[in-house]
Amino acid sequence: MNLFAELKRRNVFRVGIAYLVAGWLLVQVADVLLDVVGAPGVVLRSLAILMALGFIPAVIFAWVYEMTPEGVKKASEIVQDHSITHHTGKKLDIVTIVLVIAAVAFVVIERYLPGREVAATPESVPAIEAAAPAVVDESEPLGTDLALPVTSIAVLPFANRSNQEDDLYFTDGVHDDLLTQLAKIHDLTVISRTSVMEYRDSPKNMKEIGAELNVGTILEGGVQKVGDRVRINAQLIEVATDRHLWAETFDRELTAENVFELQSEIARKIVAAIAVQISPEEARLLAEVPTQNLAAYEAYLRAREVFYGANYTRSQEEAAQPFLERAVELDPDYVDAHVLLASIYGQKYWRSVDTSEELLAKYRATLDRASTLNPDSPGALRAQANYHYRVENDYARSLELLEQALAVAPGNVDIHGDLGLTLRRLGRWDESLASLRRALELDPANSFYRAILLETMANMWRWQDILDNSVPLEDADPDQLDIQITRAVALLNLSGDLKPVERVFERMNLAASTSYISWSAYVHILQRDPDRAIEVLEGPVWAELSNQTVGKTNYLSQLADAWRLKGDPVKANEFYEQLIEDLDWVMDSSMQTQVYSGAAIAVAMARLGRNEEALELVDWLVEQNPYEEDALVAITPIYTRAMVRALSGDADGAIADLETVLNMRGAFTTTAWDLHYDPNWDFMRDDPRFVELATPSNLIQ
Repeated sequence: MNLFAELKRRNVFRVGIAYLVAGWLLVQVADVLLDVVGAPGVVLRSLAILMALGFIPAVIFAWVYEMTPEGVKKASEIVQDHSITHHTGKKLDIVTIVLVIAAVAFVVIERYLPGREVAATPESVPAIEAAAPAVVDESEPLGTDLALPVTSIAVLPFANRSNQEDDLYFTDGVHDDLLTQLAKIHDLTVISRTSVMEYRDSPKNMKEIGAELNVGTILEGGVQKVGDRVRINAQLIEVATDRHLWAETFDRELTAENVFELQSEIARKIVAAIAVQISPEEARLLAEVPTQNLAAYEAYLRAREVFYGANYTRSQEEAAQPFLERAVELDPDYVDAHVLLASIYGQKYWRSVDTSEELLAKYRATLDRASTLNPDSPGALRAQANYHYRVENDYARSLELLEQALAVAPGNVDIHGDLGLTLRRLGRWDESLASLRRALELDPANSFYRAILLETMANMWRWQDILDNSVPLEDADPDQLDIQITRAVALLNLSGDLKPVERVFERMNLAASTSYISWSAYVHILQRDPDRAIEVLEGPVWAELSNQTVGKTNYLSQLADAWRLKGDPVKANEFYEQLIEDLDWVMDSSMQTQVYSGAAIAVAMARLGRNEEALELVDWLVEQNPYEEDALVAITPIYTRAMVRALSGDADGAIADLETVLNMRGAFTTTAWDLHYDPNWDFMRDDPRFVELATPSNLIQ
């Protein structure tokens, strides 16, 4: 008997076919059930792997063993005339037919069951028809007994149900783009990315999350990317009742156009489920397809994953840039990629990493391309506003562009944040606070906007408000140095105690990427402890900072002040000389660098007796930065001129400048307490006018 006939006689083929049909059906049913319970993708992958691994043992078992009336026996022990494999084969045929019928029924139900849009297998024909109408529970009115309206929504991080963990960037990208779509709808309040990302894999229930994020509805779901298919499932839950307002699963061919269409469709289903009307303009914006090039889209998602990663550092710009350059190479009409690339150019210029004409030319060309492609894009409008803010220092024009962007995307947290930054430059401090508060309503966990809010309060001397809007040091995130320094400065101005500032640096993580690191040495100068200040300045964080363009002048200035306080003017003068050597590149840098680094150089010149040069430089800085045009930085040149005038023997001029500064909104560290402690002003302490200015009212009390 040949091998084929023996395999057939022992029902090996029948067992193999029955096993494949049963395994496929089990995996498909499990996929649906696991979607419902929100199980991680690894569960389904594990089941599929187990089924595949079980195939060979199943057919080996069919070859080695037979079913007999007495039970399972080895085939080699059974006389062929007594074998009943033909009866067993008929039973297997019946089982296989039943399984095939069940599989066909499952496919039909999956395709046509109301509330689902599931198509099939990767082998099936391309695109699936539009999803069935959203299923909404109408048994009770929306918002019953709700403290918060259902129009306030949090979209939790989507679960990555793909076979590859590396596909998380794609899942997060789909999630981010959905947030962007929802932010275009005026009647929705959408919690932004930073705040919802904290709830990835959170054990908290919907009511706990809803209470913490201050929302009435929550959307959760998952993304599965397999081969040339993408499946997205989503469900909208009312927080107060924990009931499902809408749930649906979408299965499409993996193309960029289909991904964007799915995001828009989900957005439309959400607004339908909570009875929000969208305008024709909003419908048009939702229907926009940013790119039809899937490779360009994936490159953009890679860049965004890097650029917006946790604990932002400058290296993230460098890592993201090649992905964006690849994206615009693949699709020169991809507006979002041009916008993010322009943001990187802008950051480099603003921080004086690169202020060359070559970079500015690329910056302008990238912006012009984005604006030409879609002049009404909120991203392109915001990017143009940032250019006028960072390069032209035209804050009025920046404000106009941001207001246009806000009209298109009223829920965009970054537009509200940029409005807050721009309004304070224009001296509109209260409006700035209102915009920053709105940004934090949309993204309550955003530490950057909270730090800017507190800094703005400090510029307005609203010290108690700072304490009311921040957590105590012992409860703080150790990475949020900016927030805690501002809080410590508030405590200093309320009590005169320098210890809170010192304690911040004992507990918090230090990074050279924040300007607030300068306080780590400055606090010891205020405490008149130059040895400790020098020790800090010679540490690893300041070593990194001293290699950065702006950080270098800060480093040299504080090191010189510390050595002078220590009683070694020769050593101090060496550092002042080094500081002055950087004058040319400072004056070729961005306005921000000119103001802060130029001020340090002017003081260094005066310390070295080069009074005329120092006065010429500082007068120019004052002239170029009037309060009416930039209320945030105008104080620094005036305060610096007070020091230069005092060192040059013009006490009257110095006192006049100090009186001006102490009565101008925008002075963060230039307060009576700063003058009271700073040893750099010791040579003026014989002047009763200075003593009066340097005596805080709460010190007298």
